[in-house]
Amino acid sequence: GISEEIEATPDLARLLGLYMAKDASCVSTDSGDVCIGFGGSEQNLMSHFARIAQNVFGFDGKTVLPSKDEHPTALVYPELIARFLARQCEGTCSEGARKRVPEFLWTASAEHCQAFVDGYLQGTGVVGDNDLKDVVKSTDMGFLRELTWLASIHRVNAVLTMPSFGNSANQEEQVCKLEIGRGSARAHHADGSDASPAHKAAVIESIERVPFSGYVYDFCGCDNEAFFGGNNPVLLHNSKVRSLFSAAREKAPSIVFIDEIDAIGSKRNPRDQTYMKQTLNQLLVDLDGFAQTEGVIFMAATNFPEVLDPALTRPGRFDRIVQVPLPDVRGRAAILKTHAKKIHLADDVDLSVVARGTPGFSGAELQNLLNIAAIEATKQRAKKVNNKHLDFAKDRIIMGSERKSAVITPESKLATAYHEGGHTLAAMYTPGALPLHKVTVMPRGHALGVTVQLPEIDRDSVNKSEYLAEIDVCMGGRAAEEIVLGVEKVTSGCSSDLERATKVATAMVTQFGMNERIGLVAYGPEERDKLSAEGKRAIEDQVRSINEESNKRVMELLQNHREELDRLAKALVEYETLDKNEIERAVKGLPIEREPVPKELK
Repeated sequence: GISEEIEATPDLARLLGLYMAKDASCVSTDSGDVCIGFGGSEQNLMSHFARIAQNVFGFDGKTVLPSKDEHPTALVYPELIARFLARQCEGTCSEGARKRVPEFLWTASAEHCQAFVDGYLQGTGVVGDNDLKDVVKSTDMGFLRELTWLASIHRVNAVLTMPSFGNSANQEEQVCKLEIGRGSARAHHADGSDASPAHKAAVIESIERVPFSGYVYDFCGCDNEAFFGGNNPVLLHNSKVRSLFSAAREKAPSIVFIDEIDAIGSKRNPRDQTYMKQTLNQLLVDLDGFAQTEGVIFMAATNFPEVLDPALTRPGRFDRIVQVPLPDVRGRAAILKTHAKKIHLADDVDLSVVARGTPGFSGAELQNLLNIAAIEATKQRAKKVNNKHLDFAKDRIIMGSERKSAVITPESKLATAYHEGGHTLAAMYTPGALPLHKVTVMPRGHALGVTVQLPEIDRDSVNKSEYLAEIDVCMGGRAAEEIVLGVEKVTSGCSSDLERATKVATAMVTQFGMNERIGLVAYGPEERDKLSAEGKRAIEDQVRSINEESNKRVMELLQNHREELDRLAKALVEYETLDKNEIERAVKGLPIEREPVPKELK
């Protein structure tokens, strides 16, 4: 007499809430039936449960009488209903099971969700103290957190209060409290209507036509999985994945692009909750259901391919991996030309020259460069963007924004000038060092001064002499301070230089096989942790030796060019920022020629 199809009504939601609240009183019989127990004072609740169950299943449960003179204390339902209830509530009534919000509620209306909460409160015997909120208490933090997410989907205020565990030995017994708004506590539109949506909005927000007359479906993984955390969660349920694949088949030929796929396709863990794997599982199933002749192409993007689940990248699914490195000089020129179409450039601006001077820039940084240059040109009331504006933008991206309001004492400025002068001379006279671009003692970002080097061409690999030259340049600042000011007055400005030098030396020793004592080995961070104490000590000794030998070389170099160091420091104190040509003139003692700054820009 049980209905073959169970309609997802508010009564079903209320019944599941009652059932979950009574899970401690549920007992499975040997025949598979479920026996739901009620206390002697819960006769009205038992009658209420039986009436709702009859409406949902069309079946009256059997009552259990302890004796002829006593009231019934339990309802018994057959195995089919028992399996249905257990499946909807993720194994409630089984030993060690945790409460879970029924699956269909994630895409149901606000009315269904409120009915579920009402049923749960009725089953626990909790009565709200006012009409503005419901208070749910439980030791199951996972269940209360799911209720919080469910309320957020329907724009209902929900506040989860967790106890401070302190030194409690059994944190699972701590009671948490969830306050869920109702009635006037719900969000409303300006006209007074309920702002809670009747159902979840579709994940596919737009369909764009492409030249081959197909369709492109674009959705972001991080948006769809934000359900798993945060205050404003959004859920991409597995039914939405099925809808997406069905739409792609209907509109074939089509392209489906999933951005940030690592948000929904990261490696699965047996300890993860079931709902955390549903979207990925459905995605894997649907990807297997496509034939090569269906005319549907699936593309995805991620910055973390190493965290993707192996099942997602096996043959037949996302089996073609295309690496997208930083653009080379040709790519940078093409990107600059694309973003410069709406910008008025001066006649003397050559974007290919700008591309050669921006090695290592990403596409976003190149777009930002043109944007900053255009803003600077607007500030100067220029009609077109010229090379000076582009140089200003490049320096701002590389070195950071100038802190012109910073108050720097003359002593500190002079120390910074010698520090940056040491870096500069080390870069000028060390074979294998990158060419100089600019040096400044104007505070930028967190630094009091910056020395910038840029390669003339894109570098695909680096040899040992170039790595040693990089370490020498890092040591140049501290060495200059020690020569000029003395060991006792060396400042803390060398901390970042030492950090960089140590990082390069460590890579040379442990990854690149550029140390004779350690040999031709490659130890990653995890492998180094497994080394013996002697092995770790040997690596530390070799890294320290490389840095100390570098410091000796730079000290000797700067002592041999002490006069040039003094000239360069004096020029930096006077002019604050010097480009490559001005550095060469300052070192030689030649005057620096600069165009006067317009009065309106002073």
